[in-house]
Amino acid sequence: MRPQQSTLEQLRMRARLSGQQRAALAERYLREGLLMDEFSGIRFVDGALGRRPALIGSGLDVWEVVKVFHDNDDSIADAAAYLEIEPRIVEIAIRYYGSNREEIDDWIARVHEISELEEAKWRAAQEAIGA
Repeated sequence: MRPQQSTLEQLRMRARLSGQQRAALAERYLREGLLMDEFSGIRFVDGALGRRPALIGSGLDVWEVVKVFHDNDDSIADAAAYLEIEPRIVEIAIRYYGSNREEIDDWIARVHEISELEEAKWRAAQEAIGA
């Protein structure tokens, strides 16, 4: 690949500002761009736990929709009703999940683990104050 000079300069600037290596950032852009082309309606966002796929216009991450889908007996209609979103948004999440199952299952497991840790901290605090 031989990107234009202006593209390389933008990459250098973004890498410097984000504290990432240029090659790693370019790889991320390439991977995410390919996934966004393949799965219309998906974008990638940063957060406290890292970068993750989200659903455009919904405010939801893919893992959240997949979890609700599973919690509703794998029903697109029930998940959409629960989340108060259009069924097509659930379908986009499930299509992404079908091709990236390990990534999304890992997100769900990590969030579950963090929730358990936070609940344990809360319970310990409640016990400490005699509540």
